[in-house]
Amino acid sequence: MSAEIELSSVFGRYTDKQLNIKVEGSTVGECLKDLFRQFPKLEKLLLTREGKLQHAYDIYINGESAYPEEMTKPVKDGDKLNIVFIIYGG
Repeated sequence: MSAEIELSSVFGRYTDKQLNIKVEGSTVGECLKDLFRQFPKLEKLLLTREGKLQHAYDIYINGESAYPEEMTKPVKDGDKLNIVFIIYGG
């Protein structure tokens, strides 16, 4: 399946300023793996050592949160994924 990951401009320094990236995969995890193949520096930023999404980020598929099973959520051809930085505080 072919999908597109839309990134915030803060990730541009890791992707040669590309913010809309075509990826292949049938799950969010597979799409991220393809993203990291293209831009390896993003992997340490976004994933824990165990391969889970860092708590500071959320992934949306066509505007809907993929939480809590973000890495195994299915992705269909043409889906748009957004990686969002979650702001903590109070």
